[in-house]
Amino acid sequence: MKQPLKGPHHFTGITRDVVTNVDFWCRIMGMRFVKNTLNFETTFRYHTYFGDEEGNPGSVVTFLEFNEAPAGVPGDGDIHRMVLRVGSYDSLEYWMDRLIANQTHSELLRLDPTSPQSLVFHDPEGHEVELMVSDTPDTPLLADADDIPAEHRIRGLEGARSYTTIDEQEPFAAHLGFRRDGNRLVLDGERSGRWYFSEPTGRPSNDGRVGVWHHIAYDAGDGAETERARDEANEGVRPWTKIFDHYFFDSCYSMSPGGRMEICTTGPGFQLDEKLEDLGDRLCLSPRVEPLRAKLEAELTPIVNPRPRSKQKAAAKPSDNGVPATEPATVA
Repeated sequence: MKQPLKGPHHFTGITRDVVTNVDFWCRIMGMRFVKNTLNFETTFRYHTYFGDEEGNPGSVVTFLEFNEAPAGVPGDGDIHRMVLRVGSYDSLEYWMDRLIANQTHSELLRLDPTSPQSLVFHDPEGHEVELMVSDTPDTPLLADADDIPAEHRIRGLEGARSYTTIDEQEPFAAHLGFRRDGNRLVLDGERSGRWYFSEPTGRPSNDGRVGVWHHIAYDAGDGAETERARDEANEGVRPWTKIFDHYFFDSCYSMSPGGRMEICTTGPGFQLDEKLEDLGDRLCLSPRVEPLRAKLEAELTPIVNPRPRSKQKAAAKPSDNGVPATEPATVA
């Protein structure tokens, strides 16, 4: 592309239980709760955001709240795994033990010397996650989780794994700047991004259901750069939507053979409306929805940040989010 994509920006799933969602991704996975806000296509549904210490592009995992959405199993054309980076095989062993301590099953993928070593598991709502020992040279994007050793913390987004073939996905992705590298597609941006593939299942797509990843997003820069990237992408094999204002970044979307993809602006980011030390501690609303604050705060399920940056906040607020209390895992 003449207007290149910079790299993975965020990855999004669907939740119907925000209390459990925040507890798992923040407390157990050690990510920062970087934004407590609403889905910008509605005026009443939560949108939770988790990431590294500052919520930098390339680290962010988000969830759209749809309380009425049924559970589903990914089918052909769906993204069925989000792939996150870890630093070593020892990290996979650490995460298996941590997940055991938090009553979560996992499976090591380590018997094929031609494939990266990984640990695969599901979050409490059925989203499949793969922790991969990545060969990327990218700088790690870390959250400061004092109960997780620094060398084992999540290091950012690796990419997506979809139920389609590389041959099906390649024309769409090549137009956006991806290159073929063995059995994966790679974007060599400011941050590298990879797309992996699994044999199609024969099941129909379950897009929009809890447990099926909704989309992966790549950023293109500022507003003008993103407009150029969108227009160039729209000349490819699949159409793209117009660009929508999502307050913290602007976005457009397309349905690829391997699932929904977003192109977005890099910023303005999550410190647009609150300080770094306050990220995740309160409900943040766009100016458009701010008049509904009193109604929303009365009606929405309260969310407590399990990892507030201030120790005083941690002492003042219980962090179990209504989930039965368990000791955080502190395995070596």
